[in-house]
Amino acid sequence: MNPVVVYCSQTGHTKRYAHWIADELGCEAVAYSDRSGLDLTHVDTVIFGSWFHAASVPGSKWLKQQIAAHPGKRFVLFATGASPMPEQGGSAEEIEEAVRRTFPESEFPTLPWFYLRGGFAMDKLGAVDRTMMKLFFKRTGKLAESDPKAAEMDKAMREGFDGTDRTLLEPLIACVRSLEAQ
Repeated sequence: MNPVVVYCSQTGHTKRYAHWIADELGCEAVAYSDRSGLDLTHVDTVIFGSWFHAASVPGSKWLKQQIAAHPGKRFVLFATGASPMPEQGGSAEEIEEAVRRTFPESEFPTLPWFYLRGGFAMDKLGAVDRTMMKLFFKRTGKLAESDPKAAEMDKAMREGFDGTDRTLLEPLIACVRSLEAQ
């Protein structure tokens, strides 16, 4: 078994998951910014992790290129976001829709993917994302006045939170081990 984890992380939540995965599988975790030095020749499985950003997955173009360039290798995707996991009351349909916007099932029918709850840290965002979040907070603040669920989310986002949980990796780790056993 020779996997590698490549990850994009803005606020550190995806990075944390990537390193936990690498620890579990006994492999290397490589930051997306260091991908040019990555040699996939002896890698069996590429586990790519990123985060949802404005309904897209940063780094997805690179992953798609790698899938096309290495048809004999296995690929697994995980994406983090602020939304709760389905078992925590999040919407499985919304999460799948977000993944499939970037990785349509018609083009990537066998790509295993996993959603992992990350977190939110306003102080770690760049200037553009901070500005966008201020606009987002204006909208959610108005929704929060009449919707208790929106109020709860608005409060959590404004305060920032860390929703990472190592136990959420169990299905992903099982998937990778299953792929590696084939």
